[in-house]
Amino acid sequence: MNPSARLRREIADRVAQALVASGQAREVWLEGALACGFAHAASDIDLRGIVDGDLPTWESRIVDGVRVDLQATAPQRVEELRHLLRSFGVRRDDLGSFRRVRASMHDLMCLRTALSYGSGRWYPVLVPEERQGYRRWAVADQAEVAASLAEDLTGLVEDGLAESVGVVCRKLESCLTALGCAAAGHPVLGDKWLPLLAGAQPRPSIDPARAETWEWFRPVQRAVTRALLDCWPVDDPLQKPPSPGAPDAGWLPQRYADGWFLRRGDVHIPITGGQLLGWLSTVSTDGA
Repeated sequence: MNPSARLRREIADRVAQALVASGQAREVWLEGALACGFAHAASDIDLRGIVDGDLPTWESRIVDGVRVDLQATAPQRVEELRHLLRSFGVRRDDLGSFRRVRASMHDLMCLRTALSYGSGRWYPVLVPEERQGYRRWAVADQAEVAASLAEDLTGLVEDGLAESVGVVCRKLESCLTALGCAAAGHPVLGDKWLPLLAGAQPRPSIDPARAETWEWFRPVQRAVTRALLDCWPVDDPLQKPPSPGAPDAGWLPQRYADGWFLRRGDVHIPITGGQLLGWLSTVSTDGA
């Protein structure tokens, strides 16, 4: 923990202790990057009070030159979020639950990082099973983002819109790094923290300008597939995958509660775990 983070943790201790001692909150949570030990010299402190009854409107305050942002949340809302983490019931033919969870991903990230103050220390709010639930949703969410960006990217490449291709490539590279971090069990904090979370893991590089065939897209296919398999391991015998058809670029896997799919845009092809392993083998023929 760097000096900026250490100072902010000390301030958070004092503010949390005062809120609990005064009865303004039954619990106080520290959230976000600071809860993970990250901060810089201009970082704010994000604290959440769990409050029974009518929620107060708290204003931000400056403590020792550092801004402390306070939010109040009802226990019922916390329980709603924890309920989402206890199951992964999204099915391909009913994506309503997926949309609801994706709309709450920021709140789920805050809950995933939350530390509760008590007896002079900070304790994780979530139990291991709930942290694993966040991991599943975060990986599935980033895989969905990757699929959307891949659809845009392949269309832009087809039309030769080089400047836009470059922009989407950088966004997709960042998404794949976030996907790898989520698969490794980290919260998806935001792009600026990805280098710290990713550590020494390899960074995917996408450059359609360097290839005349679809092979430029293989790093994307491998990264998404391996992240999903980290979260949902498959021990089936390797099988020959279905041929999704041309163009080869753009096809990516996705995992729902009802199984595996290869998808490109709105087209989904159901596959078995063994076929997924066979497909991964075909996109890894260069040994990467």
